[in-house]
Amino acid sequence: MKKSFLLLVGVLVLGVFQMVIPSQVAHAATFESGTYSIPFELKESGNNNTSIADGYFTKPAKLIVKNGVNYIQLTTNQSDWIKSISGPKGSATVISESGNTRTVQFEAGDITNAVSLKMHVVVPKDIAGMEYDNNHSLRAVFNTSSIPTASTGNAQTTENTESTTGAENTVDNPKTGDESPLGLYLVLLALSVGMFTFYKTRLAKSE
Repeated sequence: MKKSFLLLVGVLVLGVFQMVIPSQVAHAATFESGTYSIPFELKESGNNNTSIADGYFTKPAKLIVKNGVNYIQLTTNQSDWIKSISGPKGSATVISESGNTRTVQFEAGDITNAVSLKMHVVVPKDIAGMEYDNNHSLRAVFNTSSIPTASTGNAQTTENTESTTGAENTVDNPKTGDESPLGLYLVLLALSVGMFTFYKTRLAKSE
């Protein structure tokens, strides 16, 4: 009986703390709109080794941030071998092509983490020593340390400009996800204390 009582109390206390303490949700960084040169390295999909395909691309890459969306442009110097490239959001679009050089663009998603890529690679037999025609999965790791993050103030100013015309802007402090309905939490805490008291009294009478 005592073990069941202690277990119940533990569950109640844990439930209250989970509701009272706001959860911290990690969000991907949002960068300032613009075009940037960004260092990168192509790594094998299953480990941290540099992929052979890394040598088929010129450095750095180009990052285009538009409306909070990250687009990456990669330029290969072996377009005869690399037949196609796909990013996490789908196939890359060819931006330009000249000789054995091709520049492609794809939507990259969160570039603060490794970005998954797929490539169709065909290497001539006289170079590879055999027929080589394979689809490869690899990861692009981008160095975002020099890319400026978006300013909340700038985003707020843009929003106010778009939503109001010819009138004085009155800006209310935006509510954040960390605000909690205090009254609800107090009620839940009171219920927990009440149940604790009830079961404690019941346990005392049963002993």
